[in-house]
Amino acid sequence: MHYRPPSWLAPGEEASRSDYYGHLRPEIIEAVPDGCATILDVGCGRGTLGRWLKENGVGTVWGVELMPAAGKDAQVHLDQVVLGNIEQVELPFAPGSVDCIICADVLEHTIDPWTVVARLKTLLRPGGCLVASIPNVGFHRNLRKLIRGEWTYADEGLLDRTHLRFFTLQTIEELFARNAMPIEVVFKKVDGGLNIRFLNFILLGALRNTLYLHYIVRARTPVAAGLRNPGPVSVSKP
Repeated sequence: MHYRPPSWLAPGEEASRSDYYGHLRPEIIEAVPDGCATILDVGCGRGTLGRWLKENGVGTVWGVELMPAAGKDAQVHLDQVVLGNIEQVELPFAPGSVDCIICADVLEHTIDPWTVVARLKTLLRPGGCLVASIPNVGFHRNLRKLIRGEWTYADEGLLDRTHLRFFTLQTIEELFARNAMPIEVVFKKVDGGLNIRFLNFILLGALRNTLYLHYIVRARTPVAAGLRNPGPVSVSKP
């Protein structure tokens, strides 16, 4: 989908994370395919993303949210919000009823993301997709700290103290491959200065997977059994 700033969002707020549960993620919106009638937003926060989706043509948006206060705010904008842990709560949605599921920085917080993806997959119609944003533990700044013996958790970010699982692009691909959901697109944006870019250049791209703070991937269920996976397409932004 093409992102358009909504009138109710303060100028510059889309680039800000001042409201953790109300942050609107344009890069997630860009990964959602056009034409979705029903979307499930896992980790919907206060419903900011769902509000935008409904105002831009998505007929039904459901949500799942761990934090009760944020989830209750989301109920104002979304058609239905389930409060609770995605690994424990019962989901009232029918199998095959969802066109697209969004997990924006959610899977790394779960104990068993492989089972979570398997469970969510049952909700997708044939040919439906799952859009996930997942931090890259191989990010160059994190690796530099690790070389110095540092692994310091924080309140948010790559080493958020609530992160239970850590991924590289390879293990993200394995996560979805295990559930027979090939990744069709990898969206990534370089987050690094001239030094790391130049070093990657002179090393013939050997450091390319360290340039990205996170990956946004879109994985899709097969339309029919035996559908071939042509391999993911990489979409990079400078």
